[in-house]
Amino acid sequence: MTEKTIEYKIVRDNDMPPMVITKKGSTGITIIMNETERIWLALHRNTIPAIAKQIQEKLTQICDGYLSEQIYYSEVDE
Repeated sequence: MTEKTIEYKIVRDNDMPPMVITKKGSTGITIIMNETERIWLALHRNTIPAIAKQIQEKLTQICDGYLSEQIYYSEVDE
C-alpha cells in the first residue's frame, strides 16, 4: 500500500481563499494556508479542526452513493 502524505504550505496571495486542500499525486494531499487571511484563520482556528467529523460524514455519503450506483449498473449489465 502506498503511503499517504500531507504537505502544508503557507502562502501570501490576495486572490486565494484562506485555506485550500488540493490533490498532490495519487496519494498525497497539500493543504495551503493563505497568510493574507490571518485574521480569518485566527478566528476559525478551532472551528476548522472541528469540521473533520462532518467532512468524514459527507465523504461517506459521496462514496456510498457512488458504490450504490456501481452496484446498480453492474446488475443492469448482467
